[in-house]
Amino acid sequence: MEAVKEKAIKKVKKRITVSGVITKILFYLLLAVLCLIFLFPVWWMVVNSLKPQDVIYRDMSSALTFLPTTSPAHWFDSYIQLFSIFSQFGRSIFNSVLYAALSITGVLVLNSLAGYALARFTFPGHNVLVTIIILILIVPVETSLVPQYVILKSLGLLNVRLLGYILPGLISPFNIFMFRSYFLGIPKELEEAAYIDGCGRLRSFFRIIIPCSLPVFATVGIFTFMGSWNEYVFAQLMFAGNPSMMPLQTYLQIINNFQPQDLSLVLASLTLSTIPIAIVYIFCQRWIIEGVAFSGLK
Repeated sequence: MEAVKEKAIKKVKKRITVSGVITKILFYLLLAVLCLIFLFPVWWMVVNSLKPQDVIYRDMSSALTFLPTTSPAHWFDSYIQLFSIFSQFGRSIFNSVLYAALSITGVLVLNSLAGYALARFTFPGHNVLVTIIILILIVPVETSLVPQYVILKSLGLLNVRLLGYILPGLISPFNIFMFRSYFLGIPKELEEAAYIDGCGRLRSFFRIIIPCSLPVFATVGIFTFMGSWNEYVFAQLMFAGNPSMMPLQTYLQIINNFQPQDLSLVLASLTLSTIPIAIVYIFCQRWIIEGVAFSGLK
């Protein structure tokens, strides 16, 4: 046993070379530099949201622009002014949370059922339908905004703004494709055993398939949240002139166009809109990476 251990240690030592160590050091230094480059704008936004507008412009041409002010007692003055001046700002945050929650619920239920049907059932035109779904993935989402708006207007759903805003995004070819690909990897024998025990098709889906598919449900839920939270164009079409129903990303335009413009208020609102996405990335990055890798492999 000792001889085997010594051989293993020698092999490891042989693999560790000076050039390999230098290469790794340079690689990690490059990653650190890239990380700083990407984080600097976010850091600048957060730091300057804690300053009054005159201090922001005063420090703009020096390194002090990346440092907070020396008076912590006034750091959150811009945030207090933001909620006092823009009375609908808090409502816009609530709207974004509500729209995201409804979208996630609807997307997970409808797209998972559609993906399950395509993965488990064979019917006339099955392959054609799957091909169409894959082809739709290459069509830019922006090209469908005007047709969706026209269809909603024809159906009279523009007056029901909440339903009209949520409904078009509930079905996604990408999400259906994700669910179908994942369900194809689940052995059919699990469901067959459930059928023998008396489970029906729908019951086995909720009792067998969903517990085995939590990774793909988490991935689709995260992507749906990020898409809903950052959605702007369609919300601008639906809620123009109605600030009480605007999501946060649309309401930011009102803050940006407010006269006289206060840069500290703009940065404070942008910081608040970034916090949920940052939290999702920090705590759910494993699911995001797995989702990207899974969508690329399947």
